[in-house]
Amino acid sequence: MATTFFTEVVDESNTAQGQVSLAVDARNTPWIAYTTPSGDVMLATRSETEWLCERLPSEPAAHDAYRIGLGIDEALHPHVAYQSRATDHLIYGIREAQWNIEEVPTSAGLFPDRIRFPSMTVNQGVFSETPFKNRPHFAYQSGLALWHATKAPPKTDPSKPATWKKNVHVVDESNLAEKGWFTALTFDSNETLRIASFDDLSPAGQSVRRLRVATMLPGTDFVGQPDSWQVQILHGDQVLGEHPAMAHSITGESVISYYDRTGRTLNVCMFGNFPESPAIEVVTDDVDNDDVHSASGVSHESRFCVAYGSGGQLRFATRTGIGTFRVEDIEAGGLWSDMRFDGEGSAHVAHIAAGTLRYGVTA
Repeated sequence: MATTFFTEVVDESNTAQGQVSLAVDARNTPWIAYTTPSGDVMLATRSETEWLCERLPSEPAAHDAYRIGLGIDEALHPHVAYQSRATDHLIYGIREAQWNIEEVPTSAGLFPDRIRFPSMTVNQGVFSETPFKNRPHFAYQSGLALWHATKAPPKTDPSKPATWKKNVHVVDESNLAEKGWFTALTFDSNETLRIASFDDLSPAGQSVRRLRVATMLPGTDFVGQPDSWQVQILHGDQVLGEHPAMAHSITGESVISYYDRTGRTLNVCMFGNFPESPAIEVVTDDVDNDDVHSASGVSHESRFCVAYGSGGQLRFATRTGIGTFRVEDIEAGGLWSDMRFDGEGSAHVAHIAAGTLRYGVTA
């Protein structure tokens, strides 16, 4: 059965450049962050009758292959994050009564430093204690290593104000390989935080990037115990991967979609509690460009889905069996495609078509 999307224009100004991120809040309302050619960071949300677009009162974003970080907390406050064009610092903002924008002290939580490959998510914290709910979490590369940062109160005294200090740590140290290329971080249904990224073996003389996933292991044995990270190589063959996007099912399986320049294929890596984990499959080998930003998700039928652009089209792929995907054309466009499933099972997509930001949702 074909998948039907109802699509519409979000921003009619024809000034959407890219770096699109889509989020769906607790009311199933879509939000979209994106940039203009001048680097202005824009935020759009859907009212009952129209899309409302605003420009953030902040400095321009770098024109790099990173999405604008976007998350919506349970109070419906939007959080954004991006790399500054002027300084390469990580910029974070939250809108409550008004926008509050600051530089993240990415170097050990003490001062801002240059970063690459930033991403952000917001933990609404269904199982977390109240002081640790609705906190932004960041992943990025700095000093050729993979880092994680959050702004939270001290574990030893949650009544104190939230702070960056002691909440910024190296996840995966650089050695013969650079770590933290193209980060993507998400929480699963059990609030386990994972960061997907690639390492890069160029310093060792190899044109290889391996897909890695880092899983946070919360320190819970005693008060104040620091968190730790378990890092696993998921795809270690001769892959030159980039732009990972990660999603999780409620039963514990996870999926990462990514582009492999070596074979010019769009792949998925599935991992979790099953004997074949991790399993790599090719979604399609007909990718016709070198700038594929895919998005992965899990439908309410527990099928892995991928949205991506190719052939001048936004495409929607559904896994129907082992190594088998049904690929459907949604509409013209497909640049910077992103996707989320809401609590009722509807798929939301956003993408750019000839400078126009567009949005679609299934019935």
